[in-house]
Amino acid sequence: MHWTKRVCSRFQYLIKIILQLRFSRGVINIIRLLLSKKNYNMKSALSTAFESSRVPSTPAIPMLYFKDDDSVIPNPLRDGKTNGVSLRNLPPELLHRCLTLYADWGDLAKLACVQKGWKNLVHDAAAFGGRDATWELSMLLLDGTASIESSNGEEGVDRNNDMLQNNDTVKNQRGLLPNETLAVKYLTRLSGVEINDTDFDSNANLSIDSETKSYLPNDWSGKANSEADESALLALAQCYLTGTGVKQPNAKFALHYLQAAYHYTRSVKSAYKLALMYEYPKESNNLIQIDVYAAFEWFRAAAELGHVPSMAELALCYELGCGTVQNDTAALDWYMKAANSGHGASHYSVGEHYEEARGVPHDEEEACLWYHRAAILGEEDGVSGLKRLRHVARRVLSANNLQELAEQHELVEILHE
Repeated sequence: MHWTKRVCSRFQYLIKIILQLRFSRGVINIIRLLLSKKNYNMKSALSTAFESSRVPSTPAIPMLYFKDDDSVIPNPLRDGKTNGVSLRNLPPELLHRCLTLYADWGDLAKLACVQKGWKNLVHDAAAFGGRDATWELSMLLLDGTASIESSNGEEGVDRNNDMLQNNDTVKNQRGLLPNETLAVKYLTRLSGVEINDTDFDSNANLSIDSETKSYLPNDWSGKANSEADESALLALAQCYLTGTGVKQPNAKFALHYLQAAYHYTRSVKSAYKLALMYEYPKESNNLIQIDVYAAFEWFRAAAELGHVPSMAELALCYELGCGTVQNDTAALDWYMKAANSGHGASHYSVGEHYEEARGVPHDEEEACLWYHRAAILGEEDGVSGLKRLRHVARRVLSANNLQELAEQHELVEILHE
């Protein structure tokens, strides 16, 4: 009984210290429950508190991380007149549960400054948490945000960067300061791909006027790499394009990471990004020269892997003869694949081919049907096509079709002139 009271007394003291470190809501619930129970039923109190205030996506540490820790927490409440509490006298499982379930990365960063033996706490938590934890920490260090959706669409950590799309994020408001250089180091380790400095000039500040070799999908000699991580490779490429966390922008490094993502992980995002970089200078931060032939090859690589925007871009390349021989039949084929996959603008392009007899016989009725589908999907070009063929549209479209268009585009008056 005497031993129990002594442990409980020290535990109450530790709780006060934790409060000064501003731990989250769950720890406060533990305190209230423990101090309100006469028998100090620790297991019951912890269970109830955890269930009532569980928060998602927190870093983890090994269960016995503090088992052999001799650190002593000073007592700021008593002006140093009494000795502090040694962590050896406290259950390591309790510390583990508090930190694992309620501490975020900012909390761990603060704790790492409290004791010399805890200086690697953030690093150890990232290593113990695996790929998702390392990714989340990297994103926090880059810009203070971390996504809350997983890479496969389920709850968890979304490991897609904003290179290609914007994701809902939660702000890191717990004191973890951005550190772009450290973020790049974590991403490099996570990517599973190393760059040999002898193969690339890491100090080269490439510009759009410099000679930069264009890389095609078949220009790759690297061995298979099962450890490669798509999201980390994409993020690293973006860092080297913008000069974030590195000495200066470097196009060769960016191209290498994007190629690695494509060849090691079959990343359609990397292929699409490469195509955009070769077609539009702003996509590469003006580091890479325009190369429509390389853009065409990368659009085709992404399209063949099922990337819908790349299907539409590839069709446009065939339609205009940009980077390849002009081919209306191939253009229509890819437009139809993109349209059947839900790409709105491609519906209009298919209709245009039927209206102008490009790759197919002239058929204005079929063109109207495709224009109608484009208009329903919100494409203004589809509305323009229906206006242009309004005499045919009156015969082809039903009253229900006209009513639907009227609600979206106020087109009925034109169709019934």
